[in-house]
Amino acid sequence: MKKTRLRKQSKVTTAKLQRTLWELCKQIIRKKYKPFCYTCGSGPLSGSNCHTGHMLAKASLGAFLKYDIRLLRIQCMTCNVWHGGRGADFIENMRRIEGDEYVDNILKDRNVTVKADEFYSKQIQNYRSIIETL
Repeated sequence: MKKTRLRKQSKVTTAKLQRTLWELCKQIIRKKYKPFCYTCGSGPLSGSNCHTGHMLAKASLGAFLKYDIRLLRIQCMTCNVWHGGRGADFIENMRRIEGDEYVDNILKDRNVTVKADEFYSKQIQNYRSIIETL
């Protein structure tokens, strides 16, 4: 029986796209916001104490929101790692600072589905252009 090639293998793995995208997200967030923890207000943060935290748990997000800069802010290690991101405080601050409509739009976007590799490639291009303008 003849072996056939079912699918062409991608030259860039999804994991590599995700790593690249996450590095771009961190650069944007650190340039855009002051180095103070979004949930507890401690700061100024630097080095290993300066994290980029999600409003919602990253594991619960789909490809569309996982690397969306609308829900990323600077957090200290205590809040982001040891307290699990302090999601309730994060959302409360987001509603107070950005507004209810802003948060509701993000929560509505949890239902959006996309093909991860294609979407990540487009986001990498978008985020690189954002970094150039900051």
